[in-house]
Amino acid sequence: MLAVVPALSMALFGCGEAPAAAPELRSAPVTTQGTRVTCIDVGKGDCILVQAGTSAALIDTGYQGTADEVLAVMQEQGVSHLDALVITHYDRDHVGGLSAIADGPSIDVAYLPGYVGADKNYKTVSKALGGSDLVTQSVTEEVRLALGEGELVIYPSDVAYVPGANGEEGNDNDVSLVATLTCGDDSYLFAGDLEEEGIEAYLRAGHGHFDVIKMPHHGEGGSNTDELLDEVRPTIALITDGSDDPADKKVLKLLKRQGVDTYRTSECGTIVVEGDGTGAYEVSTSS
Repeated sequence: MLAVVPALSMALFGCGEAPAAAPELRSAPVTTQGTRVTCIDVGKGDCILVQAGTSAALIDTGYQGTADEVLAVMQEQGVSHLDALVITHYDRDHVGGLSAIADGPSIDVAYLPGYVGADKNYKTVSKALGGSDLVTQSVTEEVRLALGEGELVIYPSDVAYVPGANGEEGNDNDVSLVATLTCGDDSYLFAGDLEEEGIEAYLRAGHGHFDVIKMPHHGEGGSNTDELLDEVRPTIALITDGSDDPADKKVLKLLKRQGVDTYRTSECGTIVVEGDGTGAYEVSTSS
């Protein structure tokens, strides 16, 4: 399914209403001024390949069992090197594929959340990283990276981490790293798994408008989701949900009411958004 989506248009809502023809996902090189964001279908989990020109970054790694699919998508798109690997937080649907992916393409730096966790996932990741040659950096202040002709910005959380009882994860969703990509007039926001407290902190920072938003926490809703959309004013929303645990119906209705073209991995499979630097986008999906 392929849709040409100008930044100010309001066209599709989900894959079910897209044209019947379904071209193969784009795999040609990204143009110098262009961007490509690929939400790889790992079920309800995050693994997002971000490209600008010949540079690439990966935001989260999906599950251990989906790592081969992630590596296959990277190979199909000709990505053998990552300028950055961003781990938004340590939940297994975001870090499960880390070990396999760290052994795949060369990676300049892995950017990690700026907190010390207390749960099993954090300890497992810390142990794996300690035994690898991967260069890591904890994000405790804003990081700006050139990515092709664009800029990838990684924002630390202003929310204090509170561990859960008995080794549980605590409020790690709310301390997710947030990333943005801008290249010319193309703009993307990757909101990790932010919940209400994390969204509130993001809104206080006032980062403004982005054309494309990867919705926080797999499309689960909160009392301030509408405020987030009012701030960001996206034209395209990407949701990394699963067929057995789909996005919140209230969030989907809110997106539809605001005229946001919405694509879900539970319905669309892997989703590719391509921009040419002018704020116009093409979207293709694997199903």
